[in-house]
Amino acid sequence: MVQLRKNEEELAQEMMGKISITKDKANLEKHVVSLSKCVVDLSKKSGVDLGSTSAKVVVVLDYSGSMSNLYSNGTIQKTINRLVPLGLTFDDNGSIDVFLFQNDYRKLPDLNLSNYENYVKNIVNTAGYSMGGTCYAPVLKAIIEGASYKQGGFLGFGGKTITTKALVDDGDPTFILFITDGENADKPAADQIIKKSSNMNVFIQFIGIGNEKFKYLISLDDMPGRARDNTGFSKMKDLAKASDNELYTNVLDQFSGWLKGLQ
Repeated sequence: MVQLRKNEEELAQEMMGKISITKDKANLEKHVVSLSKCVVDLSKKSGVDLGSTSAKVVVVLDYSGSMSNLYSNGTIQKTINRLVPLGLTFDDNGSIDVFLFQNDYRKLPDLNLSNYENYVKNIVNTAGYSMGGTCYAPVLKAIIEGASYKQGGFLGFGGKTITTKALVDDGDPTFILFITDGENADKPAADQIIKKSSNMNVFIQFIGIGNEKFKYLISLDDMPGRARDNTGFSKMKDLAKASDNELYTNVLDQFSGWLKGLQ
């Protein structure tokens, strides 16, 4: 059995110690306690001490048209609030890289304790990014190998090129939490980047929400041509109704198994 360096209470205290403002302590404490319990339970199950694991946490949010209601009714903001403790647990600087995607992608300012409360209102809604279709490959390529896109301009003229540096390197593993409500229109391109990433220091956890069947994401379990299986998939029909324990378990269960395979 794995020897845990920190129990639930010690993990929770360590996370809460990183929060200085009383209001934030009140907002986040119940999520921190739930995450601490989940981390300890999954550590015992997997044989990996998740509570002592460092990782670069990246959240990728679907910005296709069908997601509109989840942004407007507060579901995405409430989910973001519940993801903040992941940054406090795994990332040295307590922040989370955030990307939106539709047919292409946008890199947003990092999610952290100073901006999480109104992240959707102040950052997502003011990013000047329009809702569109559903393609997985562009945002995955940006995170895994770097990419660029044009912003502004008119009819392809003018504007500026924004370059995104790859986040994946040989340091701490990169843990991508990828939330989507639809099938992708770019399966061959997504296959290519996922296969390329399979011998790299990155794990991609897909969370499918809503009523979609997610045939593509289910098929990743049997994808040939990978150095190792570095993707997970879990389906959560209703993010708003999911308990903290359900959300954190869905997010971390397969990641802990991947980490075990690295030992």
